[in-house]
Amino acid sequence: MSERRVAIVTGAGSGLGRATAHVLLESGIDCVLTGRRNALLEETASAANLTGTTLLVPSDVALPEDRERIVQETLDRFGRIDILVNNAGVSGRAALLDYDVDDWRRVMRTNVEACFFLCQLVLPPMRERHYGRIVNITSVYGTLGLNAALYPGMFADDEKRGPTRQPAYHTSKGALLNMTRDLAIAVARWGITVNSLSPGMFLTEQAKGIVNDEVIASLSAMTPVGRFGEPREIGYAVRFLASEEAAFITGAELRVDGGWSIW
Repeated sequence: MSERRVAIVTGAGSGLGRATAHVLLESGIDCVLTGRRNALLEETASAANLTGTTLLVPSDVALPEDRERIVQETLDRFGRIDILVNNAGVSGRAALLDYDVDDWRRVMRTNVEACFFLCQLVLPPMRERHYGRIVNITSVYGTLGLNAALYPGMFADDEKRGPTRQPAYHTSKGALLNMTRDLAIAVARWGITVNSLSPGMFLTEQAKGIVNDEVIASLSAMTPVGRFGEPREIGYAVRFLASEEAAFITGAELRVDGGWSIW
């Protein structure tokens, strides 16, 4: 059984999840890395200067059997679960009148349903130790509407089918914010905190394949600190919310956006 804190990080194969896992591992926290592609999880785990132990569990959190396997393999290996970082998420864009049920449900299954039921699975071992930290990665767009003018070339407006949007993504992140608040109330008596962390503009591997220089310049100019965030800056915020020092913080939304949302 591990004597150190143990964290499950979903979507740990790339982007904010990988950076978060690195920060936690460098801090001596044992990490269970989950994601759909094992090769990417191996890349995360092979980084230098990681003092924590890793366990790789290739899985799709949208599948109930995979969620159960993640938790069981964590307990089998470490005997405890102290931290859950619900980072895995998906999106989808389409003209408003073309957005279909299948894509809506795909986003909701991963961004909301998977988060709740993974929380449900980790609560018993956390309750047993009277300690737990759950951090849900949401988005500034969980509370704000998207201004397509800030994303030149990304959100076309079709005269017949309407503007291109990503409605399920925004709805899912708003739902996750309120789920965080409700769950925080329910589990506070067990020594478990539940908080959300809302990233602003971060230049991850995925974002680099979507946004162009014009978009980067536009969004940077609207950020008081004048730049995009570095993925590790999400990891630092997660590390704080997952710490013993954050015991009196629960049901909160921490925006990590360089001040983007205050203008």
